[in-house]
Amino acid sequence: MKKIIVSAAVLAVLVLSSCGKSEVCSCAETGLSMMKEVKDSKMDPTKMEGIQTKYKADLEKCQKMNEGKSEKELKALETEMKECDSYKELETLSKEMMGQ
Repeated sequence: MKKIIVSAAVLAVLVLSSCGKSEVCSCAETGLSMMKEVKDSKMDPTKMEGIQTKYKADLEKCQKMNEGKSEKELKALETEMKECDSYKELETLSKEMMGQ
């Protein structure tokens, strides 16, 4: 369950697309906040349910930004996301939570 949730969050964040950098960075920040809460919850089922509910709308919004984008457009937006302030911390936390 943990890997599914973390993978979904990471996937949602890593394949972001948007019309502007602020939306991409907002999604990266949302992913980071969610992952921090997941880590702090120690996978408590009650807390996990609350976390999923809390971030559901934001994650859906970020995922919808991918719709209709080409691989080239997604790659460009991933590159743009890597310039966001929260990206390095997000990447580090993702690797830590995936056990790498």
